[in-house]
Amino acid sequence: MSDKNIIEKAADVVGNITKFQKQSKLKSAYVEQEEFKDANLHSGYFCYNCIYWMDSMGGKCMIVDDEGPDVFGKVSNIIAPHGCCNGYEANFDKLDNTNV
Repeated sequence: MSDKNIIEKAADVVGNITKFQKQSKLKSAYVEQEEFKDANLHSGYFCYNCIYWMDSMGGKCMIVDDEGPDVFGKVSNIIAPHGCCNGYEANFDKLDNTNV
């Protein structure tokens, strides 16, 4: 699946994202563990592998607000590639193992 198809799929799922308010990190159960910062991001349930994650200005998400604390109270003001939340949808083009 090309990046264009991934973006189209995400847009289809979310619809017109201007109509929706992004969820807070707390509401989406976002977690950012420093232990995973140097992990293989092509394997696992990381924001890096999610169709909603964009690598812009440190990391953004189409459905989760990048400001505010995560579930552990950490404030980073980005959506980290090694983070994850309950809105995760796999981007199979980025995953090494597609048996998730």
